[in-house]
Amino acid sequence: MMEQINLSKLRQLLLQKAKTLSDQAIDKRGQVSVEELESLERMDRLVNVVKTAQPEQRPKRWLLPVLLLTTLLMVSILLFARVSETEIELDVTLSEVTFTLSKQQVLTETMQLSRLGVAGLQEIRLPRTRSQDRQTINASADGKTNLHILIVPIKESASSLSLATLLLPAGSRLGIQPFDLPLHYRLFLKSPSVELRAEVDGTMQIALPGRMPEKFDFASPKAIIMRTDSQFVDLMLSFPEASKPGNFLSQLLADDLTLFRIDEFVDQKHTLVRKVSTILSGTLYYESLNGKERLLRASEALCFEQSRGEIRTIQLHNDHISLKYFGRVRGMQTGSGANQRSLMPTYLEWLSARHGLSLLWGTTLYFFGLIVGVLRWWGKI
Repeated sequence: MMEQINLSKLRQLLLQKAKTLSDQAIDKRGQVSVEELESLERMDRLVNVVKTAQPEQRPKRWLLPVLLLTTLLMVSILLFARVSETEIELDVTLSEVTFTLSKQQVLTETMQLSRLGVAGLQEIRLPRTRSQDRQTINASADGKTNLHILIVPIKESASSLSLATLLLPAGSRLGIQPFDLPLHYRLFLKSPSVELRAEVDGTMQIALPGRMPEKFDFASPKAIIMRTDSQFVDLMLSFPEASKPGNFLSQLLADDLTLFRIDEFVDQKHTLVRKVSTILSGTLYYESLNGKERLLRASEALCFEQSRGEIRTIQLHNDHISLKYFGRVRGMQTGSGANQRSLMPTYLEWLSARHGLSLLWGTTLYFFGLIVGVLRWWGKI
């Protein structure tokens, strides 16, 4: 019965009783009845008896390991766990780049060329000339898997050649690569059926499948129509000397940005396939970390598990491509094989950049509570 008595309540009653007697003693000039003093003494003995009868409160020994384990887990998450998605900006020079258009877009405006070669076509339609009628060459009709064409203006004549505006559908996969020769570039694409238009005027030398190169004299501006299917199509674009290469339109919505190429070496016994970085130099900006910069070295591998964003500019130079890109990426890594490592920000970096003050106060309060809990467990407070 005595164990069920609340010790804290008894102590409160004892204190109230002592305070009451103290007040009475002051009012009565130090005179307190013997009965009241005996009553206070009996209550004090009762408190001591109850305290002795109750079992000793032992510290909960499991509390400290749980607190330490929780702290270790939180610190590990902050230091080593990485965010699943982050915003980046790239300003790089490349030897090759590949990407996918996320919606139907105009890729380039009309480009003046000194040579145009196209391979992987399904149909070629040549307009009428002074001495020849219209011609249509179809790959399926000729029993070929695909067609190719090479168009070169005759320099002695006042001839002009240009590739009309390229409008490509959503999902088109394309890449750009400079050749070793100045002002020569390769544009390769895999896309649903598209129509390419070569604007010609004057005398052209045209090489067609299964024929010797021929001269075609176009008395007025005409269009050579070239149709593709869903196979890869290669375009060789050569720009006139002392001219500026045609640039691609800005703000292209692009997914699956690829900054490497696949090299394949085949001999009689082996096939070797490897990924080669196309980065020449540049800077990676972490927009989610207040623009934190990371310099990219030549040939440094940089790949994404997923990317979606905007190619702000693509500029063609004699031996490289300049690219500016902004987007959201997942699974950003550098290195290759067993040496791959993630470049995604840790949660600590992300919280420090976005919620620095909240992180400071939250960490302070957590560790203050942890210290108080340990001291109570130890019996110091």
